[in-house]
Amino acid sequence: MRKEGECLELLRRADLPSETLQELLADRGVRKFHAVRRALAAHPKTPRGEALTLVRTLFWRDLAELSADARVHPAVRRAADQDLLRRLPEMAVAEKVDLARAAGPGTLLYLRLDPDPRVLASVLDNRFTTEPDVIQAAARTREPAVLERIAAHPRWIARSAVRSAVLRNTVLPRAIALGLLSRATLEDLRGIRDSPSSSVFLRACAERVLADRLAGV
Repeated sequence: MRKEGECLELLRRADLPSETLQELLADRGVRKFHAVRRALAAHPKTPRGEALTLVRTLFWRDLAELSADARVHPAVRRAADQDLLRRLPEMAVAEKVDLARAAGPGTLLYLRLDPDPRVLASVLDNRFTTEPDVIQAAARTREPAVLERIAAHPRWIARSAVRSAVLRNTVLPRAIALGLLSRATLEDLRGIRDSPSSSVFLRACAERVLADRLAGV
């Protein structure tokens, strides 16, 4: 039986002979190593049916790695995402936090709306997260702590569209809203001033900032 390290070294080769790949797929001994199963599932020469069968045997960290690897066939990435989503309800918060930091776009579509601010904090740092992801998270959440995380993130809160989504969410804590008003667009200031869902205090502050802005202060 081949050793785990030898198998992984072989599977790093894109030009791996088909005969060698078939030997690895048929060797039950080497398939006991989860790292080898992951590498087999990811290899471009692995028959699609075999790869999809292997996906179902992997740990969630392996699935996250497949999900985020652009070199992996799209069908295999989708299968990894589907398996991750199936497991999400049973995962501990700490596991979801780690997953949100490493997963690919397919899984992020769901994690970006997780109500736990710790999960959202990891989503914000994921390399696949886009501005529309953050805007939707800010617009849909009913958790003030989630908005606090977004407002505290230097990369995302610097974007006017994200600030707008945060400011227009009625559960935004007052202190954070006041801190963002000075950078709000005129449209957002008018929206907060005229919105009946904004507090009287916040409407008054928005009106004052708007008046100063228009006066050139």
